[in-house]
Amino acid sequence: MTTTLGPLYERMRPTTFAEVVGQEKCLRRLEIMRQNTGFDGRAFFMAAPSGTGKTTIARLIAGDVADPMNVMEVDATGLSAAAIVEIERSIRCYGMGEKTGRAVIINEAHGLNKAAVRQLLTTLERIPSHCCWIFTTTDDGAESLFDGIDAHPLLSRCIELPMSRRPGARLIAERLRIVAQAEGLDGQDINFYVELVKQNRNDWRGCYQFIESGGCIVEEAV
Repeated sequence: MTTTLGPLYERMRPTTFAEVVGQEKCLRRLEIMRQNTGFDGRAFFMAAPSGTGKTTIARLIAGDVADPMNVMEVDATGLSAAAIVEIERSIRCYGMGEKTGRAVIINEAHGLNKAAVRQLLTTLERIPSHCCWIFTTTDDGAESLFDGIDAHPLLSRCIELPMSRRPGARLIAERLRIVAQAEGLDGQDINFYVELVKQNRNDWRGCYQFIESGGCIVEEAV
């Protein structure tokens, strides 16, 4: 369910795995794991262009393990080794609520410094069975993360999820048009939305901002 508050891209962010569009391979992997072992006690790593669903999927994984109050989401930039130790200490206890797990989402993982990466090598070796860690970064960010850092030990402790760099433009366009129609902001045919997706390089956020600004409304001739 959506509300009338906040930007359109946040209001339309998927709240279930079934609502995610364009990341079928990743979702299949997650569904297999969800049915067989669950997400607890694991670390995940996702790298893909901005706006293609990394944060959404990270939050859905976290939400499968923990209630919202027990999900910690932080930016990797400036995250120190000491801060990681403190996070690890804070999630040792079970969470309060219907779901007793805890989850940590580290966004912009390319901002991790060498000391933080070294600490994570230890931290990720001893993830409590009720917790999970999720790392997200852009493709360019992943390259900078690995610049001067031996990233293999870190990635070997994570499940790397296969994120599509260019989800099907028409599939995304169809969803965007449905949203635009529901918001009373539509006036274009499907090909317009396909071009919108391509121009924004499959970035959902950019497309939603264009729609919200009235870009899809046909102006009446004066």
